[in-house]
Amino acid sequence: MKKILIISSAFLLSSNFWGQQTSLNSQYLFNDFAINPAVAGTKNYTPLSLSFRRQWVGIDEAPITQNLMAHTYIGKSAGGGFHFFNDSWGPSKRTGLSGSFSYHIKTGKKSLLSFGLAGSLTQFSIDRDRLSTVIPNDIAIIRNNNQINADVNFGLLFKGDRHFIGVSGFNLLENTTNLFATTTPIVNTLDRIFYANAGYNFKLGAIIDVQPSAVIRYMTDSIFQFDGNLKITFKESYWIGGSYRMDDAISIMGGFDIGSLIIGYAYDIGVSEIKTYNSGTHEVFLCLKLNRDTKNKTPWRKRNRVFSNYTSEN
Repeated sequence: MKKILIISSAFLLSSNFWGQQTSLNSQYLFNDFAINPAVAGTKNYTPLSLSFRRQWVGIDEAPITQNLMAHTYIGKSAGGGFHFFNDSWGPSKRTGLSGSFSYHIKTGKKSLLSFGLAGSLTQFSIDRDRLSTVIPNDIAIIRNNNQINADVNFGLLFKGDRHFIGVSGFNLLENTTNLFATTTPIVNTLDRIFYANAGYNFKLGAIIDVQPSAVIRYMTDSIFQFDGNLKITFKESYWIGGSYRMDDAISIMGGFDIGSLIIGYAYDIGVSEIKTYNSGTHEVFLCLKLNRDTKNKTPWRKRNRVFSNYTSEN
């Protein structure tokens, strides 16, 4: 019972209740489309990705998140994609679909500026059969409550051979939800959420790449969050990394990128007050590279060339 009360308070008072509003994940470093629609179509393949996140293991009814998304290039200067998401915690659920379009302007031989726009439909619902009340047939939950909202997101991305800088915004229409049938409505505003992220890739010798990066997340109700990240890649195929999310968690992650397949795993260790009631958070990420460009500059051929050079020198 104590765990249930704690997690209920956390949902109501933090950004993980309806205010979570965008799916929380630790592997946006490897799936940046999740936080910026301007990423659509900026790769030389079509990534089809699936992720599963189980938060706060050991606490009943803790958040579970699934994401399915894909994006691709359209011609030489545009991109498009979709994102299906499902968040559930206790009797509450957030399910939705967004579609993105981006336009790219080439700013150099290996750099581009991308503008992205996305429209989304999100259903917020509460399963009354999973609730128990002191008052029988409480009017607040006497019916199965759900609401569908339409919203708009935007993104801007500047990407070079080794660096990237992005800015994006979600919930621009600031919709409200009222899921309880009471005479005095309980209204929750879906605050605007803004992201700013940047990173640079340093090459250490022939087989090691080190990429420090940072993400700032800001909500209009003054909730501020900072992530500091470090990713180390070996032979452009295997990577390990770490991340610190301010006042929330430390994340340890790793995975591999071979041919048409990317697999990643992240484990979050909580640093907030709720850490004593759970054993961490697990997240798995899977991506298939479709429609890969095979004209000498694909990641796979680049890796083969690196392997050949490295082997011949040693």
